[in-house]
Amino acid sequence: MKLLLNHGNVEEEINNHLKRLRDFSVSEKSKADIDKIAKCVSQIHSYNLNQSNLPLYNSQWDIDLVTESKDCIYKKDIISALKMMSEMEYYTKDAELKFTDKKFLTWDISVVNWQKEYKTGQIGNYVWDIAAIINYVKDSSFSDTFLESYIFYGDRKPTLIAIYTNLYYVQVAEAAMSDNFEDIIPATKEITEQNIFQTELISYETLNRLQILGY
Repeated sequence: MKLLLNHGNVEEEINNHLKRLRDFSVSEKSKADIDKIAKCVSQIHSYNLNQSNLPLYNSQWDIDLVTESKDCIYKKDIISALKMMSEMEYYTKDAELKFTDKKFLTWDISVVNWQKEYKTGQIGNYVWDIAAIINYVKDSSFSDTFLESYIFYGDRKPTLIAIYTNLYYVQVAEAAMSDNFEDIIPATKEITEQNIFQTELISYETLNRLQILGY
């Protein structure tokens, strides 16, 4: 883990990683390239940014986005689902990291691309970043290689609950920014009415092989 001793150096190092990331397209199917993407993302996540003043992306940011939406008729249900998912996330083994260890987010969901540079970026839970990348690609074979490489190069393994909650956060954020909530309603109803969240973005085989556990 790299210590935040000189913030100017950290900005420069993160920007150097981002330059390498921007050479890659996440639609690339090459396992070698996916491996390099995961390595670069994990390197950026190695920096401790608790003192950063960059915008924070989390479930509360989502709730604020939905609250501010004027035409969302599903506002109450979505906010309820966000609160339920946040409570589930709180009780995972990642909870301490979630609340005390902020990471630079490599993927900018507002422009659907890699972050341009440190000063225009955002921070949040590292699993948010993983979820944002996986959600954009929407390919289980990509998720398989990306997660395996990220776990290999990084110093932590996300739980299933952490991945699923952050996938929902990312999907709600995208819906709020596009002011189109229709696609998020099925998942919202599953959460609020059945207490489940299903996704085909990560295969059972991948979860089993990588031993990504529920909590």
